Amino acid sequence: PQDELNMISKQINYIEYAPGETIFDVEDDSDRLLLVHQGKLKISQTSSNGKEQTLYFLNEGDIDGEESLIIGSRHAVTCVAVIKSRICEIRRSDFMTLTKRQPTIGLSLAISIAEKMQKLQTQQANLLTGSVEDRLLKFLKDTAEETDSLSFELPMSKKELAAYLGTIPATLSRNFTKLEEKRIISSSSKGKIVLNITKIDNP
Repeated sequence: PQDELNMISKQINYIEYAPGETIFDVEDDSDRLLLVHQGKLKISQTSSNGKEQTLYFLNEGDIDGEESLIIGSRHAVTCVAVIKSRICEIRRSDFMTLTKRQPTIGLSLAISIAEKMQKLQTQQANLLTGSVEDRLLKFLKDTAEETDSLSFELPMSKKELAAYLGTIPATLSRNFTKLEEKRIISSSSKGKIVLNITKIDNP
């Protein structure tokens, strides 16, 4: 609602981050809500053996840190700007003041948390079921939908993508080749992935 947006906008700070710059790291204080105004952020976690696992990406319009506004804990993940990004942030203390004036803002936050949990659960289920080819194709289709284009650059390196899909780089490379042989994807002269939606619908 517009009245909620007007109240929130007065409490927002805007910060710009360069590609590769860390927005927050593990164990940093978690006391703010972030909204991606422009750019793309990567949320990742490092395992005990030092291996980084990409959990999800935040694109324009996405928010993160909802739990920070409720419990004010420390971050268990790392957030890095993939490209030049402009972030809107609101501090926990300011948010608490807003919810006292406008309780429906708290309901909107609860809905946002539920949607994110559902997204993460779906991602986890996808990693546990289906072939690498199926998981790769779904990732490419989701990326095309997010970018609103059938021609796009991968939002991460192939090494990172392999970890994200729960496989190894060599297996990922073979599955890219399979999709190219089936003419489901191709590469443009600028190195972008081109998705052939006709082949997907009619293999």
